[in-house]
Amino acid sequence: MKTLFVFLWGLLLGGIVQAQGSLQFNKALLLESSASSCTGCWTVPAGKVWKITGISGNSSNAVPLYINGKELGFISPFSSNSLNFNYLTVFPIWLPAGSILGFSNLGSNRNAAFWGIEFNVVP
Repeated sequence: MKTLFVFLWGLLLGGIVQAQGSLQFNKALLLESSASSCTGCWTVPAGKVWKITGISGNSSNAVPLYINGKELGFISPFSSNSLNFNYLTVFPIWLPAGSILGFSNLGSNRNAAFWGIEFNVVP
């Protein structure tokens, strides 16, 4: 009886709930910058979703991370051994179309790179 109930409930929800689209791999991302501050460096294109899986850099400063012009948290400092995240969401970070990714306070003669995956949204 319990199995029948779960099965019927699944059929009911399957008819009501629909996904907004599925994701199809498009390309690997490597977003690089040597600007000391760029709070709006990269924008996710229409019809795409980005999955940011990591960040690397050579700054000794606390580097604020920006999404849509708002400071999300700090990555400080960059090191070859580990990254320290202060109130920053653990990777991956999913960004829908239109989202803007950036940073500030990198410092002069420094580099930052974000890497991840770009997906096509297939209706």
